Amino acid sequence: MFIIRTGSSILETGRRERRRQWTRISWDEALDTIERRLKEIRDKFGAESVLFCQGTGRDVGGPISFLAYAYGSPNWVQLGLAAQSCYTPRLAAMFATHGDYAVMDAGQFDAKRYDNPEWKAPKCVIVWANNPVPTCPDAFHGHWVVECMKRGAKVITVDSRTTWFASRSEIHLQIRPGTDGALAMGMAHVIINEKLYDKEFVETWTYGFKELKDRVQEFTPERVSSITWAPKEVIIKAARLYANSKPAAIHWGLPIDMAPREQPCRRPLPTSGVSPGTSISREEM
Repeated sequence: MFIIRTGSSILETGRRERRRQWTRISWDEALDTIERRLKEIRDKFGAESVLFCQGTGRDVGGPISFLAYAYGSPNWVQLGLAAQSCYTPRLAAMFATHGDYAVMDAGQFDAKRYDNPEWKAPKCVIVWANNPVPTCPDAFHGHWVVECMKRGAKVITVDSRTTWFASRSEIHLQIRPGTDGALAMGMAHVIINEKLYDKEFVETWTYGFKELKDRVQEFTPERVSSITWAPKEVIIKAARLYANSKPAAIHWGLPIDMAPREQPCRRPLPTSGVSPGTSISREEM
């Protein structure tokens, strides 16, 4: 058995059943050791005897698959991928609500970026349970939202903490942890009952709207305020700002994905604005 810890290039020379003994080695020696052992294993047992496994890290998927196939092994697996409890449910919610995988359009996909005349900065961005400035999760960079803010976008932050975005937001909904679903339904209550949604779009491109309308009646701003601890007036103000801003965008984070009680939250969130001028982020609202 051999283990090489990246970051410090330390080689374990002892066997598993014995006390581990670590020896500091150079990067050249570390890479040579990996190459030699992989070749020995392939020569003795065949390339298919090696599994190339990864965790949630988004940046390693491409390179590790190329490494596996160059080695001759088809065994590239996402063993223990945390996305089974976060990213996969997020994808399912997006496909169920608007039929595709969607990401906030902050101009990041165009070569001309903000100079593209067809691109319009969102007038409102909801950053929901996410702090993209220091984390840049799933390769979504926080400065993209900042660039939208420089171009007039108003930010609504939904977060129990006072984050960088929260301190610079038009509205900060500092809700009680685990009550995101109630907040989403409460905002949908305001948008639907005040007829702030795009009626033509709803009639042409959606189904189940009547059931959603009936369901959100239980989530009045007063009730949602008692659940989330966010002031009723702030909930109403946030719903109106988001619905009246076209285009608008939502960028959500892991708390929406990973808390079982918040799973219903994923469905009203993308549909709350029900407008063709709304872009939804895969990541991290």
